[in-house]
Amino acid sequence: MSALFMWNNKSMVNKQQLRNAIKKKDGWWASIFSGPIANILLIFICDVKWITPNCVTTSSLFTCILAAAFISVGAPIFLITGAVLVQIVFILDCLDGQLARYREASSNFGAWYDRVTDRIKDFLIYFSIAFGHFRVYSDWKIWPLAMSSLFIVYLFDYYVNQDIKLEAVKNVDKSTKETKCPITKCLNLIFSIGEKVYKFLPILQFHLGEQYLIISIFLFFNQTRLMFYLIIVMGIFYSIYWPVSKYYGRKPETT
Repeated sequence: MSALFMWNNKSMVNKQQLRNAIKKKDGWWASIFSGPIANILLIFICDVKWITPNCVTTSSLFTCILAAAFISVGAPIFLITGAVLVQIVFILDCLDGQLARYREASSNFGAWYDRVTDRIKDFLIYFSIAFGHFRVYSDWKIWPLAMSSLFIVYLFDYYVNQDIKLEAVKNVDKSTKETKCPITKCLNLIFSIGEKVYKFLPILQFHLGEQYLIISIFLFFNQTRLMFYLIIVMGIFYSIYWPVSKYYGRKPETT
């Protein structure tokens, strides 16, 4: 009983600190689902010294390997299991950052390791989806779709997460340009509509959490080919939209 009281008391003392470990600005799915679940798990590991943020990152990678193994079988029940594991992968991906912030133990190596493992997990997931589909349906066309989707995801990461800043044309007064140039007026109208749609449908934000959510949904319904088409279309749109909108000084709010 005393041990339980100490644990409850400890949780109450660190409650604010645990809450502060949640990333202030994050993707929609991370904010409403994966992040809060990771924060609950943080309670149980925050003071376990041998569990480091890099250990959690590694566990996320190994969970992804397990997910890829299930997905590569291609049968519906294995795809559903893989879909669940993909969500666990992302929860762990949120957890490593929360643990680092809780302990104030962020490091350049940890950030680099997290980014590298994210890209490895992307490859494992997309390759296993294509392999599973090919194994069941003998459809070779799935490979270019999968590799195109993976390329789009990497390109999107380059544009958004690296926060590429494209400078507007120098020595041009932006306000004059917006008032007098019909092309700029048209583009600003398109960007304005895009921003409203972007905010109204948060899944379109296409951050890592949203990507994993889309993957899990389509795996659950065994619609992997359709998923690749969707990712390619969204990727092409954002690959054009983001650089152009940044060039003209507009873009949807990032998280």
